[in-house]
Amino acid sequence: MAICEVEKTLMKSEGLKTPKPNSALVIGGGIIGLATAYSLCCRGLQVTLLDEGPVDQRASSATAGIIGGSSVIPWAHSKLWARLPKHLLNREGPLRAAKPLPKNLMSFFMCGLWAGCTEARAASASGLANLGLRGWDSWQELLCDLPDARNLFVQNGCLFYYVSVEDAIADSSSNAIRRSFGMDLKELDAANMRTLLPSSTRPAAAGVAVNSAGHVVDPISLQEKLQKAILESGAKLIKQHVNNFEFVESKVVSVATDKGCYEADTFILCAGCRSSVLAAQLGHRTQMIPAWGASVTFRNSKVDLRIPFLILSDGIAVTPASAGLRISGLLQVGGAGNAKAMIAALIDHAKRLFGDFEYTDIVTFAGARPLSADSLAFLGADPAHDN
Repeated sequence: MAICEVEKTLMKSEGLKTPKPNSALVIGGGIIGLATAYSLCCRGLQVTLLDEGPVDQRASSATAGIIGGSSVIPWAHSKLWARLPKHLLNREGPLRAAKPLPKNLMSFFMCGLWAGCTEARAASASGLANLGLRGWDSWQELLCDLPDARNLFVQNGCLFYYVSVEDAIADSSSNAIRRSFGMDLKELDAANMRTLLPSSTRPAAAGVAVNSAGHVVDPISLQEKLQKAILESGAKLIKQHVNNFEFVESKVVSVATDKGCYEADTFILCAGCRSSVLAAQLGHRTQMIPAWGASVTFRNSKVDLRIPFLILSDGIAVTPASAGLRISGLLQVGGAGNAKAMIAALIDHAKRLFGDFEYTDIVTFAGARPLSADSLAFLGADPAHDN
């Protein structure tokens, strides 16, 4: 998670000649924006959080919520490009395309082609490891005074579920990279997987246990508890769309919405896939596109699932949630929020995995994730503006 990196950036800004900030404005109210705002409140800043919502259309609400699982491996690799047209045209696959497509899609894929080269990919993996593998400790530290939010995090590990032996062999090089960064992995055979996933009616040929991984049992509740803590700290929550920045010389002095302008000493951009549009106003061209993902929660399901698992070949994650069984994932480029096909596919995946199981009802979420060409987050102080 990027919370500790945001804090470091602010600490560096305090060491500059500019006065120590007393107020901060955070743009974006997803999990990262909320966690950043909460951290700033804890440090005594007067915080304003600008977010247009709604909660059910955020990527944070559709996330699988697995921490320290497969996050070391970048999405782009040299073997992907020959298969890309087939992937995008396969309506049942983990990666799909829908109209309207992002305008910068071709330039994005060109940057992804470079990012998938051996040396660039190794650098991306190192950056992902630096963020993802300390995510658990960062969250535990951040939420030390919010036990109700902290209790939403459990650390039971997770599994990589391989449908075939060929899938396990194909992922062996990625597992070698994961081990090189210190991930504690254990190879599992089909019998081990049956024991760990007794409710599955689709046998796994093999698996890998990621022993130190954790997950969030309720991403919606996490957002609600963070927002409550922020407001109780005296922060302001403004549900408006940010249109542009206002500048004086080398400083941002305010952001403009349809209903007015909001000032602060420091501005933090946590707007997910919208960040690239706002960053362009600051003079930065970021190679990022919105990639839609979805989740389906089968409330009060009778499936006995105690440990999350990832089917990497299908692009899905299955997690035990506080409300029931949660299945998340897939990746849709374009489509502007039309997630019906993804939700239907996730329901089909659940039926194939667990058969005709019982549950009371289904809750679905979908949102656009910020997908960067090299899989890395955009972190750090803006070199062109002092605050």
